[in-house]
Amino acid sequence: MADQKNDSSGAIAPPPLIALALVALGVALGLLWPVEIIPAPWQYIAGGVIIAVAVFFVASAFRLFQRARTPVPTYRTPTALVTDGVYAISRNPIYLAMMLLIISLAVTLDNIWLIALAAIFQQIIRWGVIAREEPYLEAKFGDEYRAFKQRTRRWI
Repeated sequence: MADQKNDSSGAIAPPPLIALALVALGVALGLLWPVEIIPAPWQYIAGGVIIAVAVFFVASAFRLFQRARTPVPTYRTPTALVTDGVYAISRNPIYLAMMLLIISLAVTLDNIWLIALAAIFQQIIRWGVIAREEPYLEAKFGDEYRAFKQRTRRWI
């Protein structure tokens, strides 16, 4: 039996760590060079709405993975392909939620640096994680994954 811990996509790093590193950098830059983007109290209202959407995507995705009895972490071997629920909207709702959380922090903290870093996060995830996951999932799930790619956009 193959070692399931070593059967993974080979992502460059766990996506939550990528997000946390960029948030830390953005907060530091915001403290050093603050730039107002949205006046209070609108920043809290807009940030709260974006956070709610991100939490919905993450919670829904985690529930679907739990129901399918397949692991969430990228370094673990997937045992099922989840294509319904939020996965009918985006092939990567968890990564989308992470990007939305960075944007919501940018808005809530009034930090323009985090907006720029959200775009950088999207590119790191696209090329360092998704570009490795897609061929891996295609090899693992074959036509089922190819059909999923055809009907569902990568982000939204």
